[in-house]
Amino acid sequence: MSTIKQEIEKNNITAQIKNIIAHLPRYAEEEGAFYSVPRELLINTLCTQQGIDYIVAENTVGLLENLLNSLAVFNAEYLAKGEWCFISFPAQLMAMSVLTAMSDNESRFFEANFWNTQGIDRTKKDQQRDVLHMIESNRVMYHTSANAQPIRYIYVAWSIIKLDNLILFHQREDKKRHDKKSGDYVLIGGRLNQTDMDLADKKQCLPLLQSNQVDAIKPALFKTLQRELFEEAGLIYETHYNFSCWRELKPYKQLEGSAPNHALTEYYLSLFQINLTLEGYFFLIQQVKNNDRFLFWFSVDEVIKKQSNDGKLLYINALLADYDNTADLKADLLALPESFINRYYFENRDKYTIKLSQNKPLYVGSSGKEKPLAIVLTERQAGLLLALAAHNRGFKFSSLVDGVCLQPFAWVEVNDLSLQNELIALASLFKNTEFIIENKQDYLFRFSVHPETLFFDDELFTYSVRQKDLDSIKTKTPINLMRAAISTPMGVCASKTEDFLLSFDLAMGLHELSQTSYTATHEEAKKTKDNCRKFFDKNESFLALGLKNLLREEAGMIKFCAVYSLA
Repeated sequence: MSTIKQEIEKNNITAQIKNIIAHLPRYAEEEGAFYSVPRELLINTLCTQQGIDYIVAENTVGLLENLLNSLAVFNAEYLAKGEWCFISFPAQLMAMSVLTAMSDNESRFFEANFWNTQGIDRTKKDQQRDVLHMIESNRVMYHTSANAQPIRYIYVAWSIIKLDNLILFHQREDKKRHDKKSGDYVLIGGRLNQTDMDLADKKQCLPLLQSNQVDAIKPALFKTLQRELFEEAGLIYETHYNFSCWRELKPYKQLEGSAPNHALTEYYLSLFQINLTLEGYFFLIQQVKNNDRFLFWFSVDEVIKKQSNDGKLLYINALLADYDNTADLKADLLALPESFINRYYFENRDKYTIKLSQNKPLYVGSSGKEKPLAIVLTERQAGLLLALAAHNRGFKFSSLVDGVCLQPFAWVEVNDLSLQNELIALASLFKNTEFIIENKQDYLFRFSVHPETLFFDDELFTYSVRQKDLDSIKTKTPINLMRAAISTPMGVCASKTEDFLLSFDLAMGLHELSQTSYTATHEEAKKTKDNCRKFFDKNESFLALGLKNLLREEAGMIKFCAVYSLA
């Protein structure tokens, strides 16, 4: 279109609006008198005075009528009869202001660069937001059917990372929002942007991105999820995790937006369940530790309340709105599998024992029927196995050799090449047994048996009681059990002492059994053995020490297992 033709058309439009202004209805400023003007009269006036086609005039009047009606300046009863009539003098002024600005090429309602968003300060952004908030909130509030159309569409990929029934959240970047009650912490993830879409053409990409064409857009959320998990938690897809879709939330409509990007918005949120690899699990635990100002774990109950016990507010309104009640959401979150599930190769915990020692064969089998495993270990190899087992059992190490780092779930990270080779050789000895030593990339190792099956040589344990406590005949007798320190090629496993209060009868019965051999059929000995098991078998402090039993039957006799010390 030529410049001359554009200018003629532009002048025709402004001339038409000026003509409309001259024939607008009027409302008295003081007395309240007014009159109306038929819509048809305005159309015909444009035809005769501007010399334009009827359809063009009708379109012009119709467009201006829609604009002014959206500003609520018309008397609705008159408009329904096809007449323009202002509802008040201020309404007339509003209409005059808008139409005059439209007909005057030098008029505008804001400074020329008011809506610029590049390089502007917070004050300017707040001004932009205030204008949009006023316009949009009024549009929503006064919509006749209470179902205003969104003008902004956002697609979001959220991740659910759940460990030990805790869910990971990230602190939001926009900490200066106007609504301080909305919450600062969100699920790891974020909104889809144009870089996530495989469309180089902006004329294709932007209209699609800013639309509600859900089916065409949702596949791009996979890339959004991967990008956001890397940006917010450093997690790398396939190296650290895989994912599956957990829940598609119903569209969530809200008048909001960051800074000046504020309008009635419809959100389409997809929630993804994250499944961590072993490497990803270790990496994430370290990331949370290193970024404890931005990454936080929240319990399921805290999620339901939208607030942590120390006052942190969660922004999960769309998730809560997707459920009829919070009880259902809680049930779903609790039922959601953990993002990392630890499994051992050997899980048989039902009365099964694996008993370790530094200078004896490895005994395995059902309780009371353990037999030596047909594997010959050097003293150093037995020490390495003992170290792996001690870490598996959760024993603390007072020192570690260089290049060894203890990781969760019984894993030992080894960065010393010589020690790696020793562990690789040790693992090869167990490869045809049920008791596998796992090896991940030749630097992560673990004795892959359930910790509840692991027990340690009786000689490591000492039972101590004071003679004066046995002589006092009190209701309760204090004793302690100590596990000695264990020196291994990976470091020293610290000693551990636990204190217990036994009934006087049990304490005396144990004292007798430590001094004298009794057959398994001896009534008092049997009674002591039964009472001992009742007290110790489910005592967590005793079980954590790693001693299988304080008393056991051996060759028809009841034997005291630990070293007995009388002080």
